[in-house]
Amino acid sequence: MKPIPWSYTGLDRFVTCPRQFEAMNVLKTVKDVKGEQQLWGEYVHKKFEERQRDGWELPPELAEHEPYMHKLACLPGRHFTEQKVALSRNLTPCGFFDDNVWNRGVLDFVAIERHVAIIVDYKTGKVKPNLKQLALFALFIFHTYPQVTACYTRYYWTQTKQETEEEFLRGRIPEIWQKFLPDLKQYAEAFKLNIWQPRQSGLCHGWCPVTECEFWKPKRSK
Repeated sequence: MKPIPWSYTGLDRFVTCPRQFEAMNVLKTVKDVKGEQQLWGEYVHKKFEERQRDGWELPPELAEHEPYMHKLACLPGRHFTEQKVALSRNLTPCGFFDDNVWNRGVLDFVAIERHVAIIVDYKTGKVKPNLKQLALFALFIFHTYPQVTACYTRYYWTQTKQETEEEFLRGRIPEIWQKFLPDLKQYAEAFKLNIWQPRQSGLCHGWCPVTECEFWKPKRSK
């Protein structure tokens, strides 16, 4: 079986549990039911996009983020909001739904000025130390914009208004890809052999939608 195009979210789901990934992304026998937190995150992203792209005012419940939105709007260079990017297997840019697409992503905010790109990803959940998604976003920019030699990336945590930053340089592209290659090797192997092993975690206790899995259990009572 040919691997389907992957995204950071999809690959992360595969690493968490191949069985869940098969049900949700390959067979599509289970739908991802959006909870209140996920719906809120989509709302925040939409309002931030409208603020940056169209200059619309933030609604009252998000007005506290206006100083940060203004800060981004004042960055020099060309701006992109909710930019869809895609790469083919030979790491050349392609259309998001092209037949040869290998990897896809959506960048919340990007400002490119000559050889420098600033990438911002909005996060509405709890602060986490994992910067791997920022590394992938930097790779998208390096492969899409050959003139960019440095990517300054950051998460913007809306709950605390903190930023988590990381710098990536073009000369370290092979090293950055090494963050993903071991997982991608397992990803390709699962499709080749059509074997999707379940991986137990706390999600098995009622949080995973794949209820037919042998490890699924109801949520623990409080």
